[in-house]
Amino acid sequence: MNIRATVPGEKFEQVKKGAQKTNGVTVLITKKASAIKPKAIRWMWPDRFALGKLGLIGGMPDKGKGLITCDLIACITSGHPLPCEEGNTPHGSVLYFTAEDDYNDTVVPRLMAAGANLDKVDIVQMMDDSGNPRMFNMVTDLAALKTKIEEIGDVIMVVIDPMSAYQGHGKINQASTSDIRSFLCPLTDMASELRVFILGIMHFNKKADITNAMLRIADSLAYVAAARHVYVVVDDTENEGHRLFVKAKNNLATDKKALRYTTGSKLVGKDEEDDKEIWAPYLIWGQDHVEITATEAMQAESGGGNKRSSEELDEATDFLRTELCMGAKPSTEIDESAKAAGITVATLRRAKKKLKIKSVKEKGVLGGGWAIRLPTEEEEREF
Repeated sequence: MNIRATVPGEKFEQVKKGAQKTNGVTVLITKKASAIKPKAIRWMWPDRFALGKLGLIGGMPDKGKGLITCDLIACITSGHPLPCEEGNTPHGSVLYFTAEDDYNDTVVPRLMAAGANLDKVDIVQMMDDSGNPRMFNMVTDLAALKTKIEEIGDVIMVVIDPMSAYQGHGKINQASTSDIRSFLCPLTDMASELRVFILGIMHFNKKADITNAMLRIADSLAYVAAARHVYVVVDDTENEGHRLFVKAKNNLATDKKALRYTTGSKLVGKDEEDDKEIWAPYLIWGQDHVEITATEAMQAESGGGNKRSSEELDEATDFLRTELCMGAKPSTEIDESAKAAGITVATLRRAKKKLKIKSVKEKGVLGGGWAIRLPTEEEEREF
């Protein structure tokens, strides 16, 4: 009897004890909802990543996933505030699995540039298997991970970057839902029991023609199903040199707007061997939230999505010209009319940029609110 599969979310040992009373008869184990004590969600990043849950960040290489990770580590270990006044994380330690970057010239310098407290970061190197070093394996080594978390004592987040590197060589079929669930279920159970947040870093699959973020995370939807929060990083096509951190899934909170970020470079020290300067990249968050969905961002990144996306932009520009042909109108009125016409927030924003729409303060008519209008010929020449 596969008890674990029939009772997801329960602690295995507790369920097992109940099953031992059935005297060999296979039964369905249930529990009255009234007997289950409700609990509040405890947030690592308010309304984005919860403690005791699995969250994923996916994207193509060199889009800033690692820098976002380092920034979060700095928030947890040094008390830095989260971007856009979204609060603070709990203070504690981080356990960091990183398989693709060199510790000395990449990982540690980036942590330093982000402002992390290095004494609060444990970087996982290898498993010691009776004197034989090997890679950590999520399928077989969760007991060792749990022991290390309990040993450190104040772990807030465990980073697994990338998740595909810690599944045992040739042991997991990435397209098999059952294979993926075989290690994700125990992993999420452990996260719930220890009240730690598990952050899994994922590389997009090769389905470049797909603009549904959840279908790009991996070849199996089991990852997305197991995670309570899924975010993706994509280029911000409206702001050169910037990228977007945007929600693809969040089961535990209302939608949070996307965040914009870029990168800088910081001098973090000198190499003791040859006295060379050590520079490292770090994340710079934008000051404002961005109203865009993951699908809209990915469509824009792929070249406007397709012919339909271009048609939608033309429809939105025609809408604005018609609405504003007689002069300025309240921004809220335009937004409501656009929504009623089936124009998305992102498409309306692109249309405003294309037409070089001006925002103005209309005290008399709007009671101090904002209005938008078409630019004058002189203002168009100023661009």
